[in-house]
Amino acid sequence: MMRMLLSIIGVLLILIVVCSICSEQTRSFYCLSEGKCVTVWKRYGDKCYIVLDKYNGIFKPSDNYIKTSNMAAIVDVIWTEDNRLLIDTEDNVEIVQPHSDKNYVIERYSKAKVLNDSRYTYFDGKYSRYNEQVNYIRLYVKENYATDRANKKIK
Repeated sequence: MMRMLLSIIGVLLILIVVCSICSEQTRSFYCLSEGKCVTVWKRYGDKCYIVLDKYNGIFKPSDNYIKTSNMAAIVDVIWTEDNRLLIDTEDNVEIVQPHSDKNYVIERYSKAKVLNDSRYTYFDGKYSRYNEQVNYIRLYVKENYATDRANKKIK
């Protein structure tokens, strides 16, 4: 009898842990037709991880991600031709990337704003817009959706 009671308590504890891990996650995958993907993983504690490529891990990624708030308004992820990823946002972000990774570099767009604006944007008379050939995903983190360069929602 005691053994059965301990087994039931053990199973309940495991279910509680599994449910808490699963409920702590709101994960969305956004991919461009060129195969470039981003995972937006919103977690409790106002933590949002933007991971390059599709990420299915149950623990936070160890590197190559952007950390921001779940309430972040807009985050643009721009793929450049020289293996850089530019992160353009007005919100606070933390870029976590090992210094040894030479495959690509993640940088804030604002780090070299004048140079990046001259390469990637044009002024339409009212707003600065990305050039047509710029490959990017615009993430609306708070609202849980994303658009591509044609301003179409990504499913």
